[in-house]
Amino acid sequence: MNKIVSNKAVLLIATMLSTLMLATSSMASLVPVTAFAQEDIPDMQALLTQPTLDSTSEEDTSASEEDTSASEEDTSDNAGSDNDVIVDPIMQTDIEADANVNADFHVITDEDDCDQANDEVNQANVQSADQEGRSDGEVGDNGLYVSPKAQIAEEIGLNVNLDSDIILTEGCNPPNDELHQANTQSSDQRTGSDIEAGGDSTVKIPSYQESGIVSRNIGIDRDVMRPVL
Repeated sequence: MNKIVSNKAVLLIATMLSTLMLATSSMASLVPVTAFAQEDIPDMQALLTQPTLDSTSEEDTSASEEDTSASEEDTSDNAGSDNDVIVDPIMQTDIEADANVNADFHVITDEDDCDQANDEVNQANVQSADQEGRSDGEVGDNGLYVSPKAQIAEEIGLNVNLDSDIILTEGCNPPNDELHQANTQSSDQRTGSDIEAGGDSTVKIPSYQESGIVSRNIGIDRDVMRPVL
């Protein structure tokens, strides 16, 4: 009986360590990057009402939106007999990195072209992660059921706008630019289990969850007014 308990403990420790090492090593290799995304936004006003970490107000009629959502559901269903050992690790990794980058440069040499320096720029990233991991099963008498779970979600949203105008004529007012930037991000992680175990059985279902959100909005506006004399 002592030998059986010892073997269970060794297997349990090895499984948990392997799962945590795999979850950690996946962080650097599973980072999809989408950059320079520019497309029309169907409902910018609704997006801009969402909370953001940074906003800078500074008009081109250009719009940028990156909409990314992911949903993961992992459900296991295992059945075992007496003295069986069931190892059922579950790992879910969702890493999203999206960026909108826009640059506007104008050189105005004619008073009739003054309005060309007025730009309106809309940039938005929409990201969501939904992870659910469940362990459902059974093991008989004197069995071992181990189901470690690791869930990792990282979201990175970046908006960058550069605007530079050079006015080389008289009669122009300083450019009237409008910049709207927004990042809407959410993460939902859930785990659960329903295990039926016989007499003298051991059930271990440890879980590890990590969720991170990075949001950055950068707006740079530089105007030079130097009428030619």
